[in-house]
Amino acid sequence: MPAESGKKIIILHILTILKNYTDFNHPMTQQEIADRLLSDYGMTVNRATVKRNIADLMDAGYGIYPKDEIDRKVVNRETGEEEVNTICTNFYYEHEFTESELHMLIDGLLFSRSVPYHQRKKLIKKLGELSSSHFSKRMRHVHSMNADSPENKNLFYNIEVLDEAITNGKQVEIVYGYYGTDLKLHARKNADGSVKKQLLNPYQLVASEGRYYLICNKDSYDNVANYRIDRIMDIRPLSTPSKPRNRVAGLEDGLKLEKYLYQHVNMFSGDPERVEFIIPESFVSVVIDFFGSHVSFFDMGDGFISCSLEVSLEAMRHWAGQFADVVRVVSSECLVEQIREHLRKANANYGI
Repeated sequence: MPAESGKKIIILHILTILKNYTDFNHPMTQQEIADRLLSDYGMTVNRATVKRNIADLMDAGYGIYPKDEIDRKVVNRETGEEEVNTICTNFYYEHEFTESELHMLIDGLLFSRSVPYHQRKKLIKKLGELSSSHFSKRMRHVHSMNADSPENKNLFYNIEVLDEAITNGKQVEIVYGYYGTDLKLHARKNADGSVKKQLLNPYQLVASEGRYYLICNKDSYDNVANYRIDRIMDIRPLSTPSKPRNRVAGLEDGLKLEKYLYQHVNMFSGDPERVEFIIPESFVSVVIDFFGSHVSFFDMGDGFISCSLEVSLEAMRHWAGQFADVVRVVSSECLVEQIREHLRKANANYGI
């Protein structure tokens, strides 16, 4: 390699070394960087050259900082006066994500039930590489959920097609599936046994309870529907425009996503209605976990709280069923009767 080319590439190698081996808790001295240049690239460089290249990288805004600055008193040879000279040492690269932020992103993947196992592992590995090697070493102790759960390898392709369709305001045709006892997805069928194809107007992709959902409208109906994206077995983008949202019941004023999500717990469909239920005071935190700040509370005394909010009746029936031992729905009457019927069937199922 020509000497001039070697000098120019030193700065790139120093940047790579700082990215790979340093962070705030693991800085490197100029000598340590010089040693790395020799061991990793076979380049012999003195500390002055390292110092000059680091200064150039810092001036160019590459996010390199000295962790320590040491003030030394020196005598100015020209004036004979004593001056303070600040020496920078222990340099580190400030990565785009902090380790705590990467941990949060990785935890989100670990507990995602939609992302297939092998794609989850690849994504976690890529996230680990966004920090220094010190963080990557600790990644050995991170394990994704096991590979035994069923998975749809088309998940990311489905998301890509849906995202483009939503952006361009186009319809899609899908084949929706269900899992059988063989742990494989099977296409839903029509009455004649043919594969059922559904025409959808896609509006929004959301993540809820560790899964990806599509908020859309099934073209032959006028209401909102939710589809699990990992259950879509086949998808075909169409050139036909989507149905305008103002022609879909519940979306006349647009899709207010935050409101929609708390009104449709676990992504159950249905028009929201005013619901009231009673809980013990100790259960308030659980209610807030599910419904956020959209619940009105009234202290009834004796340790009980009355709650009120607008929510899908289907969603509320399933939610209240999970906590039937502590939650008592008091309105609407039709919802109360649905829950009673649900409990009667549950009792019968267990011979009570």
